[in-house]
Amino acid sequence: MFKKILLPTDGSKGVEKAINCATTIALEFSSKICLLFVAEPPALLFTYASVAEQSVLEALNKEGKHILEKTAQTIREAGVESVETVLKTGMPAKAILDFAEASKIDLIVMGTHGRRGLDRMLLGSVTEEVVRLSKVPVMTVRMNST
Repeated sequence: MFKKILLPTDGSKGVEKAINCATTIALEFSSKICLLFVAEPPALLFTYASVAEQSVLEALNKEGKHILEKTAQTIREAGVESVETVLKTGMPAKAILDFAEASKIDLIVMGTHGRRGLDRMLLGSVTEEVVRLSKVPVMTVRMNST
């Protein structure tokens, strides 16, 4: 039923519940888990910010690789044999939706909010947009407020 599960992650502590849910489903259906980290470019307003922006993106990519490796190891240790890690740059919701369509994902599992501030306290704007626009089922996992 669910051959390919997409698990977007930002490395926040609460995403562990989404990881556990995706892992449980993958074990039940012998699914592949695709881990996705999206490095969101900073919104810099001044003209000569290209060097600073590049440094920020490099740091985000480095953090993303670390998060993906750590999460993939956790999932493999739980018994899921097929885990793919993917690092993208762009707007998170669009990147998630584009990847899901291009990779023929069967299910997206994501937390209700990440670590992006007060505007994400309820469902989370990225999750809300993915739920609204996804062509495949999206399982949202309520995350702790801590």
